[in-house]
Amino acid sequence: MDAMVNLNINQTEAVMDDSQACLVNAQVGSGKTTVLIAKVCYLHQTKGIPLSDMVVLTFTNKAANEIKDRLRTVDTNINETDLAYFGTFHSVALKMLKSLAPLDSIGYSANFAVMDAEEKADMASVLISSNQLNIKYRNKLEKRMEKAVNGNFLYGAMKCPDDMESLWNLYTKEKHTQGKMDFDDLILNITKLLPQITYRPKWIIVDEFQDTDEKQMMFIRALTSSETKLFAVGDPNQSIYSWRGSNQRIFDKFVS
Repeated sequence: MDAMVNLNINQTEAVMDDSQACLVNAQVGSGKTTVLIAKVCYLHQTKGIPLSDMVVLTFTNKAANEIKDRLRTVDTNINETDLAYFGTFHSVALKMLKSLAPLDSIGYSANFAVMDAEEKADMASVLISSNQLNIKYRNKLEKRMEKAVNGNFLYGAMKCPDDMESLWNLYTKEKHTQGKMDFDDLILNITKLLPQITYRPKWIIVDEFQDTDEKQMMFIRALTSSETKLFAVGDPNQSIYSWRGSNQRIFDKFVS
């Protein structure tokens, strides 16, 4: 099946673009997923680029699975191994940490476990109780810990600090002790370790680029070599993760 069939002029131009970096402003209903699928197929089938030399990044498992399913529909010879680095930012970071990264250099082994939001909150609650910490806005603890990643320990109308910094330091130490990472750690740690990893893809393709935050941009930059090309699609008017740190101005920053 030819993934280029039925593309309009603008879509075809985006698919065949060979620039070092191409950002496609694709509004809702404009066929951005179709363009992304066609891009991967064009690079693989026409340009001869192995799928293993591509990293395709999405924001949801649903989107990642749709992309992989549609690729396998276009080319029945594609298997899951070929699509090792096709997935969400976190799943790709996890695969790279498990298969490529020198984890011992940051005090982990390849058997490390990944904590979900509930496990993260449970660990923090135990640490608060066992260390008798004074933490304000306990009902906003998840948001407070998200801010703590960037060193922001004050919250809301607070003028003076509570014990949030102590909690964060204890939490960081406890994760190491238990051999666990949270979702933020996956991105931060692979970014930190990429300078020690030789793998660099020929193409990085990003879906829903408007939802990319600064940590994810740092991951993309660290994964890029002088030979890597970047293709991104998204709609700057449709950012849905701004509450988690994405920035609609990411399009402007990308262009500049």
